[in-house]
Amino acid sequence: MVDTNKRVFWHFTFKDILTILCSAAIPIALAIYTAIGSQQQKREAEKTRQFDLEQAEKLRQQTLYDEFINNIFKLDNYGYLKEKKNPWAFANAYYRAAHLEWDTIHKAYVLQFLKEKQLIGRNNCTNGCRTTNLDDIIRLNELSFDNVHLASQTGVLNQLDLECVSFDQVSMSDAVFSFASLNGVSFDGGRLDNVKFDGSSLLCASFNGVNLSGADFGNSNLTGAHFSNSDLSGAKITEDQINQASFDNVIRGVSR
Repeated sequence: MVDTNKRVFWHFTFKDILTILCSAAIPIALAIYTAIGSQQQKREAEKTRQFDLEQAEKLRQQTLYDEFINNIFKLDNYGYLKEKKNPWAFANAYYRAAHLEWDTIHKAYVLQFLKEKQLIGRNNCTNGCRTTNLDDIIRLNELSFDNVHLASQTGVLNQLDLECVSFDQVSMSDAVFSFASLNGVSFDGGRLDNVKFDGSSLLCASFNGVNLSGADFGNSNLTGAHFSNSDLSGAKITEDQINQASFDNVIRGVSR
């Protein structure tokens, strides 16, 4: 005899099956929807966190910059930037401490500020060659300016004044000089691999013991520039520029 209860148990209608499937599908769909929503919330939270971090870093950079400017003005008011205070220990201590924290944008801003206030590039280089012998109040030697972009705000209209600045023993890998006046500048002992000079003036500039591999001199003026004991392998330099400058014991292997 067949068990009636068993027959009833296994006797499902299509409606019963559909009801069971729908009952199971709803929690699954809710779980999927919840998971997708959770991932979106995580992505949005991460974007917000990144934005907040970027804003905090911008504020920190600006604060460091403002504090340095204020410290320099205080030193000036107290007479610590006068010639008799050479070697200007306080000014250099403030600068080097802040330099370690600045991003490349603020490093460029500060260089322009220092030049405008005659704290660097103090020699008279209007004709491209040094005519005086003044020490820079702020020393840039042995610092890193990698990836710094120094550019004139008006392009070809007015060149950025960096004349006679001493960039001795600095690292400026992948740096860019756009429409800058670098007349009389010294890069002696520096690392300038892959540096780019775009529309700049390098009258009487000095490159002694410099790594310039991969450098690009663009359409810059090299009249009177002197290269000695330097690596110019792979550098982009034209025949006219070669004729403008002088070379002594350099690795030429250049790309023209």
